[in-house]
Amino acid sequence: MEDEQQRIINLRRMQRLATGLLVAAGVLFVLTSIFRDVAPWVPFVRAFAEAAMVGAFADWFAVTALFRHPLGIPIPHTAIIPNRKSQIAVGFGRFIEHNFLDPDQITTRIRSQNLVKRLAKWLRSPERANQIADAVTEIIRGILNVIDDDEVSRALSRGLNQRLETIRAAPLVGRFLGILLAGDRQRDALVQLINLLAEVIATNENEIRRRIARELPPWVPRIVDRRIYERLLEGVQRLLDELRGNPDHPVYHQFAGLIDRWIVDLQFDPQMQQQINGLKHELINHPVAQELVRMSWRDLKLTLLEQSVTSSSSLHRSIVVAVERFADVIEDNNEWYEKIENWMTAVVVALVSRYRHVIGEFVTQVVNSWDTQMTTRKIELQFGRDLQFIRINGTIVGGLVGLIIHSVSLLFT
Repeated sequence: MEDEQQRIINLRRMQRLATGLLVAAGVLFVLTSIFRDVAPWVPFVRAFAEAAMVGAFADWFAVTALFRHPLGIPIPHTAIIPNRKSQIAVGFGRFIEHNFLDPDQITTRIRSQNLVKRLAKWLRSPERANQIADAVTEIIRGILNVIDDDEVSRALSRGLNQRLETIRAAPLVGRFLGILLAGDRQRDALVQLINLLAEVIATNENEIRRRIARELPPWVPRIVDRRIYERLLEGVQRLLDELRGNPDHPVYHQFAGLIDRWIVDLQFDPQMQQQINGLKHELINHPVAQELVRMSWRDLKLTLLEQSVTSSSSLHRSIVVAVERFADVIEDNNEWYEKIENWMTAVVVALVSRYRHVIGEFVTQVVNSWDTQMTTRKIELQFGRDLQFIRINGTIVGGLVGLIIHSVSLLFT
């Protein structure tokens, strides 16, 4: 408001000055017309004053005709701005579109401003890095507080399921087993399996003996089930000792053949692949898997919320460190500097090229939406003071031209 008031004051001051010169020229013309025979130089002054009045009136008319009808008389081609506001709006929008939003101009401007170096220098400040970290954590916190956990969980489940459904699980499992059990690891796996079997048998003696007794005839003494259990455990332990003492044991070769055959079937047997894919489908659609996704999201959300509250959190520190490292990279590494500058330029140019017409149309619509009187007033306050210099210059230049014409005319009389 203060700026507008100052513009009004400046405009009024210049208008009074220009009008004062017009009045002065008129008074001077009247006086020199009355006293034209007083001295030889008076006609020269009169010629100056006469031409100055003509120039002043002409330029007053020209300047006034831009904003309103001179003296309120609706002379054609006056009040240009009020009557041609729509054309002015279109022209202004096109001017912005084709001059300010020209891709070549923008590219040159971006490269000449060294924006990447300025960005790096700005980011190097610890205060700036902390401000960015504060802003990022605040955005994270705001997003986490408004999103629906169930919707996020469902979206994660859908995305994960869609991704897993596209994966051919059986060949992947086959390749994984081939890597996992390559070389001597097959023997180690077999020993571990048999050792696990021995532990299971040893820790479940009562259950195994009950099952053995259940399968025996009633007349068999109770001591028999214990002897069978002991023989079973001894047999497993004996096999385990033999495997540990003989790297070339036949069981090793049998196990290796079984594993190799299984790996091949996983990768090439359609029936095996169908079975594995069916198992995969059951697993990813099982309620436990869905609940696992929900729990994982809840845990992640709680962790992020806790990390985004204080500036001493590891998340905040990580963002600060990342910002500072990014600043170091783009300032010290010329290759990265050029890449980021090219990327920044390409993004801006692409956006401008795509939306320059939209921006031009927007400017046109904004100007068209202004009230006609308000538009005229804005333009007059913005440029009216400078336009008064046209009136002043017209008065002075007109007077000088009149003086020259009068002088030249005397040479021919």
